[in-house]
Amino acid sequence: MRKELDGEQKTVAALMRLSAITRSAVFCAVRAIVDDDRYDSVIAFENGKLLGISDRISPRAGFSEGNSLRCYDLPFGRTGVLVGRDFEYPELWRALALSDCKNCIVFDERNISALDESLLISLAFTAGLTVFAHFYDRSVVISPDGAKRESVDGTFRALPSETESRKPKILNSKPRLFK
Repeated sequence: MRKELDGEQKTVAALMRLSAITRSAVFCAVRAIVDDDRYDSVIAFENGKLLGISDRISPRAGFSEGNSLRCYDLPFGRTGVLVGRDFEYPELWRALALSDCKNCIVFDERNISALDESLLISLAFTAGLTVFAHFYDRSVVISPDGAKRESVDGTFRALPSETESRKPKILNSKPRLFK
């Protein structure tokens, strides 16, 4: 789904720079229209390089169905990504656990409910994963033993889109990494 990044050169370059400067992994939620299909995705960068794009797998809320569940090998352990309400599907958690994931990052555009939080706690415990869940109004960290380690209100951040319609433009060149 690299087409999702087309037309977003400034945003992609800024995220790549941030990742390179901080020598860290950066995950960013993206909502885009590609060839008249709506995608809810997360892009991953590490040390100034694009690692990959994870799509929402379930076609809920009118989004196009993604084709794979992605895991990234990062310095702090193998990390899986769940987008939107995909975190509600136990089979996806089971697949992450079977892929030797140690962590799971969850992005959802909604406000987190008490039911969502309880579900995340039980699924983190069942799969034995550390969960970093980012919702519109709050971010939560849950340890593999099911204990809520941290909860921070109001951590959602959005970068302005570069294009008016979010219809991607053709990328004429690779985004440059500025030093």
